[in-house]
Amino acid sequence: MIDRDVKLLTAEEVASVRAPIETALTLPNRAYVSADFYAAEVENIYMKRWVAACFECDLPNDGDAYPFFLCGVPLVALNTSGAIRVFHNVCPYDGCPFLLEPSTGLRALVSPYHGWTYDFDGRLVGAPYWDGNKNANLKAIRRHAVDLAPVECATFMGTVFVKLGGNAQSLDAYVEPIKRRFSEYDLDCVVVGSNASGAPLITPCERKTNWKTFFENSAINILHENFVHDLYAVSPEIPRIKSDGVPAFTALRDRELFALVFDQEDVQNTYPDLGLPHIGRNGAPPTTECFGTHYPNFYFSFAPTHIEIAYALPDGPDHVSVRQTILYHKEVAKSASALKMRRLLSGAFDGASIEDGGIVEAVHAARRSPVFGQKFYSPFWDTLHYEFNKLIIEDLGC
Repeated sequence: MIDRDVKLLTAEEVASVRAPIETALTLPNRAYVSADFYAAEVENIYMKRWVAACFECDLPNDGDAYPFFLCGVPLVALNTSGAIRVFHNVCPYDGCPFLLEPSTGLRALVSPYHGWTYDFDGRLVGAPYWDGNKNANLKAIRRHAVDLAPVECATFMGTVFVKLGGNAQSLDAYVEPIKRRFSEYDLDCVVVGSNASGAPLITPCERKTNWKTFFENSAINILHENFVHDLYAVSPEIPRIKSDGVPAFTALRDRELFALVFDQEDVQNTYPDLGLPHIGRNGAPPTTECFGTHYPNFYFSFAPTHIEIAYALPDGPDHVSVRQTILYHKEVAKSASALKMRRLLSGAFDGASIEDGGIVEAVHAARRSPVFGQKFYSPFWDTLHYEFNKLIIEDLGC
């Protein structure tokens, strides 16, 4: 709950964030460690915008169910006859979540506390002994609000998105910048890669950092590559500067889309040929690659043969839960012949994630330093970081 008497930012701080990038400053340190600031972000960002919440492969079959928390709110995703639905994961009678862990083959949701039972449309179908009878009189109970509370949801790029409030914008409209800017990629031909047993290769991790620090590192900071990552440290193409001193990348901002885009010809000595089929449209391999985020929490990395996707769900000002996976052309996503390559690529992304994790946790820990309370930008590298901070204060109404 937000304390309405707490002023999130001073007028001077807001002005410094909105100043031209050459003189602008970042959000102050307390924006990353303050419970009040985090509560304001939850209310004004995560409770109003589309948020990536789980993967479609978490519930591939009819009757599968996947519980999760969105900023402390318990939710459950269900696969019902091939369609995914999301409800608030709480029984209106006893307040207990219906589902405590992922489940398969369900035909109903049953509260483990008092046995209240719901169908996959969220309608109450049983309340044993509630009125003293084994089959309680449901008509009498319905004087209360007893059906489950649905949550707006939709899918994109193998990911389930939810929206708890805000405007009526559809997910299609929300992610339109991704589809338009990366239209050379065929998003209909890719699926999640599998391990040897056929299960999806998904890597979860927990990071002791603020969601904004995670965002800044994962999608809009590219200068760190040759200092943090072993792979990039040996590449002659890193840092991403052309010989004539101009950037070898494009900083792209399109509404909620933030991406660092680069031509494939500029990374020939950085990323090896994987020998996998490309995922371009109309038989043409994609010519650009990128690291990107769709604000606030959907992350992706486009490459001609694969797309790494991830989402990060915040849980307080100093913690995020992250899950990542990789999409491949459906011809090789599950094939035994490509299993070794899928393992290698997954391991490479996991290794980079570990390297990044140490840095972002260190940066977050240092947010409590009494010096350098606001940082400054490099106009050459940091235009997206600058735009990100301005979007934050816009969403907060500062």
